[in-house]
Amino acid sequence: MRLTRRFWLTTGVALCLVLGGWLLGSTPLFVAAAGLLGWVLAMQAVFVRSVTRIERTLSVDQSLDRSRVPTGTETTFRLAAAIDGASSHCTVTARANVPVAAERASATEPVVTLARTQAESSITVPFRWETVGEHTVDEATVSVRDAAGLFVQEFDTGSTPSVTVESPSVGPVHVGQSGERLLRGVGEHESRGSQGGLSAEEIRKYVPGDAMKYVDWKATARLDEPHVREYEAESNRQTVLVVDHRSTMGDGPAGRTKLDHLRAVASAIRKRADADRDPIGYLTVGDSGVTGTMSPTARPEAYESCHHHLTDLAVTDAESDIRSSGTTRGGSPVTVTDGDPTLTRMERVLLSYQDHQRTLLPDEQLYNGFRSAKHEIRNADLVVICSDDTDPGELRETAGLARQNATEVVVFLTPSVAFDDELLAATDDAYERYRHFDQFRRELCEMDSVTAYEVAPPDRIESLLSRSPTDSTRGEVA
Repeated sequence: MRLTRRFWLTTGVALCLVLGGWLLGSTPLFVAAAGLLGWVLAMQAVFVRSVTRIERTLSVDQSLDRSRVPTGTETTFRLAAAIDGASSHCTVTARANVPVAAERASATEPVVTLARTQAESSITVPFRWETVGEHTVDEATVSVRDAAGLFVQEFDTGSTPSVTVESPSVGPVHVGQSGERLLRGVGEHESRGSQGGLSAEEIRKYVPGDAMKYVDWKATARLDEPHVREYEAESNRQTVLVVDHRSTMGDGPAGRTKLDHLRAVASAIRKRADADRDPIGYLTVGDSGVTGTMSPTARPEAYESCHHHLTDLAVTDAESDIRSSGTTRGGSPVTVTDGDPTLTRMERVLLSYQDHQRTLLPDEQLYNGFRSAKHEIRNADLVVICSDDTDPGELRETAGLARQNATEVVVFLTPSVAFDDELLAATDDAYERYRHFDQFRRELCEMDSVTAYEVAPPDRIESLLSRSPTDSTRGEVA
């Protein structure tokens, strides 16, 4: 129970009467003070009994009209309070504890008040949800105030509705090759192969493209020729999602950018891994470098962490990164030289190469990030790279580095021409850009253990293919 300002003023008046009666020797002042204090005590006793009855008979209901919504969507929140028999002594106020993620779409406060003669009341307030995740409306805070305004009692009660806020869908997503939609589900894996299985099956000669982690060094030393050991594969495999969210990934209309489409593909792979209980990990890269990393694990919290991290990814600010690093994506490699004039030309070249190997290239963050990643990330069974065609050389190097470690590499690639309205408006230039993109995608597919797919809005792929100067069929774009 909380004592209000009016209580302290009333008590102060009673004390002043007592002091005045003592100074003036006036019995009536003492009687008035006693009567005032007696009235306060009586009001407190009545208030305590009323609060006890209210806590027993009051019901507070909170509800949302929807339990799952995309970000930016409004929901209707209803707060209702009812009491079994109106109270003639107290006023009851119920206030909703709105989550931070909810933004009121109107000036109406989520508060209901039951006057001394009122048995029930309700209010509806529109909320807008902007933060992805599961949010719960806590119990409402009920305030009970007596008729004289001397006492206030607060307690929490009521239902606790929840809402799951999801990132908005980008709509249909085209995933395929040379304009053909992908028919087989991405992420499916065979039950046999060199995937670090349970028991060894056989030893065979090493062929280009085999992961180094499966080289049998004892057999290699004994037979004087590289050999790898085949395994009977486990039912699950380690998957790592490498997601590029640098500045160029923001190309495209709001809600349908390159990053939005690649995020949809990555999320589908994560869901598949969750369903199959395959270990999942991730590596995300922005303009300033690695922004997040997690080694592949099959724990429930790992799937949740991956989901939230992918959902929260935003395109990085290139300008701030340019100011900090002095380079831009697709810039020239940095030449490293030593200032010692006594060094020979060969020594300078070797020192430059050594420093290049140590510092990497400051403008190739995707390659640098994967190269510096943990051993468990680089040596996954499946590495999925999600990027665009802004820097083909860097992406080719990254895929090549990945295939040296991982068993299988899948590249999901967004063609820049499909996200540029001005390029799409130019008929000849648009198709030529797409043809060059498809040629690059085919080159990636020619690498051992690498498969590359295009990711874009289906309508824009259809538009690009319709601009072919010949009537060549799909699958023969290049």
